[in-house]
Amino acid sequence: MPEPAEQGWAIQRRLEDVFGKLGEKYGNLTGYVEVETQPGVTFAEIGGLQAAKVTLRGFATALTNPDLYRQWGIMPPKGVLLYGPPGTGKSLLAKALATTSEATFYHLKLMNLTSKFGPNTGELLQETLTIAFQEGKAVVFLDEVDAVALEHLLPPPQAREASARLVAALAEKLDGLPESSRVMVIAATNRTDAMDPSLVAPGRLDRLIEVPLPEGPAQQEILELRKAQAERNAGRRLFAELDYSSILPPMGGMSGAEIAEIVRRALEAKVHSAAAGGNAGLVSTQDLLQEIDGYKRIREVVEKIRYGQYL
Repeated sequence: MPEPAEQGWAIQRRLEDVFGKLGEKYGNLTGYVEVETQPGVTFAEIGGLQAAKVTLRGFATALTNPDLYRQWGIMPPKGVLLYGPPGTGKSLLAKALATTSEATFYHLKLMNLTSKFGPNTGELLQETLTIAFQEGKAVVFLDEVDAVALEHLLPPPQAREASARLVAALAEKLDGLPESSRVMVIAATNRTDAMDPSLVAPGRLDRLIEVPLPEGPAQQEILELRKAQAERNAGRRLFAELDYSSILPPMGGMSGAEIAEIVRRALEAKVHSAAAGGNAGLVSTQDLLQEIDGYKRIREVVEKIRYGQYL
């Protein structure tokens, strides 16, 4: 019997061949569709989000033991919608579900896909989902699923008409998911107002899980995880003792991704210092506070650019 690593390698090669043929039809899909047989992200590596992790971990049974649902007279769920602000960990949660379930992870970046293919994205979606259904256990992650509204491409009347066809193609595929398949479709959005109601109808993306911004204890957990990860990578201590009572309040309202970026910037400052021949020392509370303040200023500039105040 093949070892799991050998099975994963064989599946990866087969998927590369299949997506290579899709690429011949649609063009290079790099950056649009990514497939991982071993995502490598676990729930333990995700800070905070306790409620979301517990709920999503429970859905692993739909992939690993769907017969248990049938023993209780019901069918396994087909889809989940993760909703919340950007950077809160929706992609990581989907990857962790795939890791826990030992399932192949399909990441469909719908904003990129719709920007390239427009209303014709539906055909590629259906083909990709068909591949996933045929290849065993799978988590299909529809990133920025609100992009199917096509508001970023077309004026409202045309967008509504084209989006209706795209949504219908996706709904048709969800409805046609065989009862025997071990596939979970996870969609993510930070714009619930742009979601088509038909996608969250029963039997489709009907399990809704909020992925909120972290608060104090969750922020500390995220920071500690990123700190531990950096020290594992470096093989040495990188941080001094941190005063979380000083660090956490100014991080209020920041996402997990932003907290990780603060840690990265603090470490990058040490790299620059060491490269200049200085005594870099360990990352201190003051170093992190300085990076938090600098990041907030940059974020304000980005927001002004986004809303045209600098144009």
